[in-house]
Amino acid sequence: MRALNVDKSYSYVSTDLIQEMRYRGFGGGYIQDHRALLTSSWDGGKLVTSAGLAVALFVGWLFTMKWVSAFWGQLMSFWCEALGMRSYVTIVHYHLGDLFGFSAPYLHLNSPLPGKVELLLGVVVTFIVLLVTFFLPRRYVPLAYLLRIVVFFHACALLFFTFVPFSFPYSASGYVHGLLIAGLALIALIPIVLAFTYFIYDFSFLKKLGLSLLIMLHFVILIPMQFTAHAFVLYHTSMLMLPLLFFILALPLDVMIFIAFYSWGASWKNRLYREPAPRGNGFFTDKEEKYDRRE
Repeated sequence: MRALNVDKSYSYVSTDLIQEMRYRGFGGGYIQDHRALLTSSWDGGKLVTSAGLAVALFVGWLFTMKWVSAFWGQLMSFWCEALGMRSYVTIVHYHLGDLFGFSAPYLHLNSPLPGKVELLLGVVVTFIVLLVTFFLPRRYVPLAYLLRIVVFFHACALLFFTFVPFSFPYSASGYVHGLLIAGLALIALIPIVLAFTYFIYDFSFLKKLGLSLLIMLHFVILIPMQFTAHAFVLYHTSMLMLPLLFFILALPLDVMIFIAFYSWGASWKNRLYREPAPRGNGFFTDKEEKYDRRE
């Protein structure tokens, strides 16, 4: 048998050092754990911060709702005039006992019931859209399912307005007004939801406050313009479009926007990312530490 040549200058590599190398990247730096695998310690400070920030934002929103409602009314009036809609906006006041009151814009809008031609055209377009979903490429499967959901709601609306159109219990003005009130409630719930899903994590106070204010401000601007667009569609079409607008482009869309903002905020670096990766027993020489910090 041939003897193996052993290099006498070979240095022994400890098991601990091998263990440490598992956390090193190709450039010598440490590989951070994925944020889904990180754990955060719980303490009273996080509870106080989360609760205090949520309560402060919630109470602050209650005190500013009247100015927001007035701003919404002016903004909707501007767009109604700019879009040539023969409608006007008033402010409706509500009182919840003697403790709290709020107001919301009321857009006086007329939208007719669908006629026979519109119903027939809706059936043809709905059938064509459904047929197209079966011929879309495989990579467009999410789009196909979204279009089928749209087809389902619009088909239900077509059936209703074909057989019992005068039993429809909603008006265009009441629909827009109700969604504006729902929008006010949605903004009020944002800090409460974030308190349980975002404030409890190791983000800085400024990031928690900044994300909350950014989402709330976004909806303050979006909601009146969103539902003015709904009113514009109803004004130029008919009540046939109301179910589709409500189930696809109203609060479900707002919830998706909130989730998008939350996902963006959750991707920000927090204190856990600044903690060093595990180092086993920490058996590093000075030479190895210099290599680890090398760019």
